[in-house]
Amino acid sequence: MKNTVDANIMLNEKEDVVKNFTKLKAKEGLCKILLTTRRLIFLTKGMSLVKGRKARQQRMNAIDLDSIHRFEYYVEGIRYRWFIRLLGVFLMVLGIGMAAVLRFGVLIDVPTQYPSLVAYTNYIYVGAGVLFLSGLYLLFHTMKTLYIKVRSATDELTKASLKANKYNELAARYLASKIVT
Repeated sequence: MKNTVDANIMLNEKEDVVKNFTKLKAKEGLCKILLTTRRLIFLTKGMSLVKGRKARQQRMNAIDLDSIHRFEYYVEGIRYRWFIRLLGVFLMVLGIGMAAVLRFGVLIDVPTQYPSLVAYTNYIYVGAGVLFLSGLYLLFHTMKTLYIKVRSATDELTKASLKANKYNELAARYLASKIVT
């Protein structure tokens, strides 16, 4: 099977391509969607769970537009676990503490007569800033995923997990507007 949907399907005489989404960014692997006047075709490659084990799968699912009775898409944001966020708070406090100790000279007395030691204090400020910013990242970062789910026929479910960027969200919105349920 090739990586393009066009090369893998045969169109009927009265069927035309409405939109071809080839630039979708999948979460893990490859996802391409083709909308024709009669069908919605998904091509997915990547890791998935099969009988409780991870397996590399390549799947192509052609869904008749008349059989679709539910089309949904949503963005899910997952934050880091609590101990990772606690580590972020610790790194932020450590960065602020390093900068405060150096700035106010509480524990370290840096003599100004040695210019090489003064130059090293700039590196300590940079290190404190890096610790502070990495702590902020760990504390507030969320991993966003765009899910597209299509239910058709007798409860056949087709899922695609994509990265939540503007192109993918516009593609999901376009598909939702063209599929009349």
